[in-house]
Formats: sequence, C-alpha cells, structure tokens
Amino acid sequence: MKPLRILQISPQVPLPLSDGGKVAIFNTTKYLARRGHELTMLAFHLDRSVNPDPMREYCQLIAVPHSNKDSLYRAGKNLFTAVPYGISKYRSPIMLAKLENLLASRTFDVVHVDHLHMAHYGVHAKRSKGLPVLLREHNVESTIVERFADSVRIPVFRQWMQLQKRRIKKYEAERAGQCDLNCTVTAEDSKRLLTLLPSANVRDIPEGIAEEFFQTVNREPIPKSICLFGSFDWLPNRDSLSWFVEDIFPRVLERDPEITLYVVGKHSPKQYEVRYPGKIVIRGFAPDLKSELAQYVLTVVPLRIGAGIRMKILESFAMGLPVVSTSIGAEGIKANHGEHLSIGDTPTEFAEGILRMLEDSDFRSTVQKNAKHLADQNYRWEHVAYQLENAYREIMDGHPRERVAPRSDRSS
Repeated sequence: MKPLRILQISPQVPLPLSDGGKVAIFNTTKYLARRGHELTMLAFHLDRSVNPDPMREYCQLIAVPHSNKDSLYRAGKNLFTAVPYGISKYRSPIMLAKLENLLASRTFDVVHVDHLHMAHYGVHAKRSKGLPVLLREHNVESTIVERFADSVRIPVFRQWMQLQKRRIKKYEAERAGQCDLNCTVTAEDSKRLLTLLPSANVRDIPEGIAEEFFQTVNREPIPKSICLFGSFDWLPNRDSLSWFVEDIFPRVLERDPEITLYVVGKHSPKQYEVRYPGKIVIRGFAPDLKSELAQYVLTVVPLRIGAGIRMKILESFAMGLPVVSTSIGAEGIKANHGEHLSIGDTPTEFAEGILRMLEDSDFRSTVQKNAKHLADQNYRWEHVAYQLENAYREIMDGHPRERVAPRSDRSS
C-alpha cells in the first residue's frame, strides 16, 4: 500500500527516553517509520540541553523551544480563562505559526496528535486543510485530574482543583467530538471517554514494548532488592513513592529488615535515603534502564492516581521481572492477580504481595513466565504501528465526524 505522509504533533521532543510518555511517542514514530511512512514531527523542545537530532533518523523534526513550567502567576492567570490549566501551558503562538507554515508548504494525508494537550493544534489543521485527525489519548486526562482533585485536602487548593476537574471534563469531551478518531490505550479509558461524550469515535490500541526488553539478559539480582522506577517530575509517581515509603515499606521491613528499596528515575527525591539509611537507595536517572532493572528481584508500582497504561509494568513483564502493583497501576493490562503479577490496594495487601514474591520462589517463577508470555503475545510495537496505520486509513477513507468552516483557532 502507498506510504502515508503523517504530521505528528507532540507535546515534547521524546528524548531522552527517561519516562513512559517519551518512550510511547518515540516508539510510535520509530515503528511507523519502519513501516515505510513519511513522518513530520512538530514538537515542543522543553529542555534545551537535550539534543533532538536522534529523532531525525525516523522523521523530519521541527522543534519549537517552549517552557511548560508551573508557576503561581500562570495558575492565577488561568482563573480568568475557560481553558484548563494543564492545557494552557501548551498554548503557543509560535507553535501555531509553525503549524500554519507547515500546512501551507507541505502536503499531509493525516494528522496524529499525541496527548490532549496538543489537540487544539490538530483541530486547527483540520479546520484549515480538512485533514483527518487521530488523537492519541495516552491518558484520559480528566481521569487523572479527577483522581488527584478528589485526594486534595488543603481547602483553597482543593477548590482550585475542583474547578480544573470541571474544566478538563468539558474540554476533553469537546476535543473528542472534534477529532475523527480518539485512540486510547485501554478499554477502560475508552469507556471513560465515551462517558464524557457518547457520540465520540473511540478505539483502544495499547502501547507497546521495545524489542530490547524482550532480549535475554543475564540476571544476578541483588538479594532481597525491590525497585520503584519512573519519572518523579510526574505527580502520580511522586505520590506513589510517598505512599510506599510512608505506609507500605515499614510493614515490609517489620517482617524482613534485610529488604532494600532502590528508587530509579529522573528527579528522584533524596530525602527518603535519610529516613531509612541503607534501606532506601536513590539511584536517579538510568541511561540504560534495562541493565539497571536487571539488578533487582522485582519491581513495585504503588500508583493511586493515573489513567492510561503503565509502560513500566509491560517492560518488567518483557524482562521477566516480577511485579507488585495496585489495581490502578495495572489498569488496562490484560493481566490477572496471582497469574501475571500480584495486586494490592491497601498497605497491608501490597506489603504481603512483596513478601510472597520474595519468599516463594515457585510462585515468583510462575508469574515471571506467564507475564513474559503475555507481553510477547499482546504488547509488541510492531503490532501497535500496524493498528495505528489501519486507523489512519479508515479515517482517510471515511467521512470526518465534524466538518466546520476554516477559521482561526487562536482563541479556542
């Protein structure tokens, strides 16, 4: 079939591969390019110290310098607009001008938008050139905001978050109706999006696992080691680490004081090492995540806030690393408690899952084998790219769900 000319709009240059969000965007580009498609990526360059050139192996990259840093000024200013705060941080007249130049100078078959934060640029491309738009909802953002808003206890902050919750639900529903297809990563997220807008065109296509995680590695893990990894500039990961250290880890150490927690990922908070000297080790960012993870007996995913799919669980499965997670952490993955991983939603249940995984070698071996097979059969990037290609062709051949006259999108 004829290769497609794809305009991919991304909230960030997905380098380095330091978190699940970047990994998902990077591999989407990489594996679509491997299928012979011509990709142009328009992305914010949030960290000027990062060299974006490696992306050019897979796409033509237009990187737009930008800052999405939180600030009290931005938060206060946001009170006087209807746009959700998290979305407003990705509004840029420079980005819009770059998009307009691209649309005027090049021809595209389809627009792929990564994340709700960039959806208004996709809608602008549709209004300007009549291009079909696929919105890749790596997370249903309103679910994350709602879960966090409902957990806030500080009165003023809770009131502000409740306002954001109402705004993001309305905004996500509007954008879902404006895009030709909304691709979530789990069936659960598809249901959530349809709850917001029953008429939305929604399909779930999972994320994948890079092939290197399936390659055999000689593992001689540190005895009684557990690893919590992720990017700790993301609030749900910070919350998960705090909950683990405050409520779960003491129960684990009470039963077995020789167990050690290793924290891996950028922006890892150092303060927990002081609280448990020698029992919590902050490793920080790992340039070679696979080699780093190979050192540990198991990984833990104590997430209480989130949506989408956890790449860290899928990567652990592919490596044969046992996983202990909450239900929210494992959400959207076709895995069963006691068969592919251990699930615990209270501190006691979670601690018991860790202890059983460490103490029962037969159970651990069975879980490892089952999880690796599950990952191999269901979560390879090659299959994800194939499904996305089919989705593009469907919306190109069909009739857009919303046809509107071209107009400026600067104020929407």
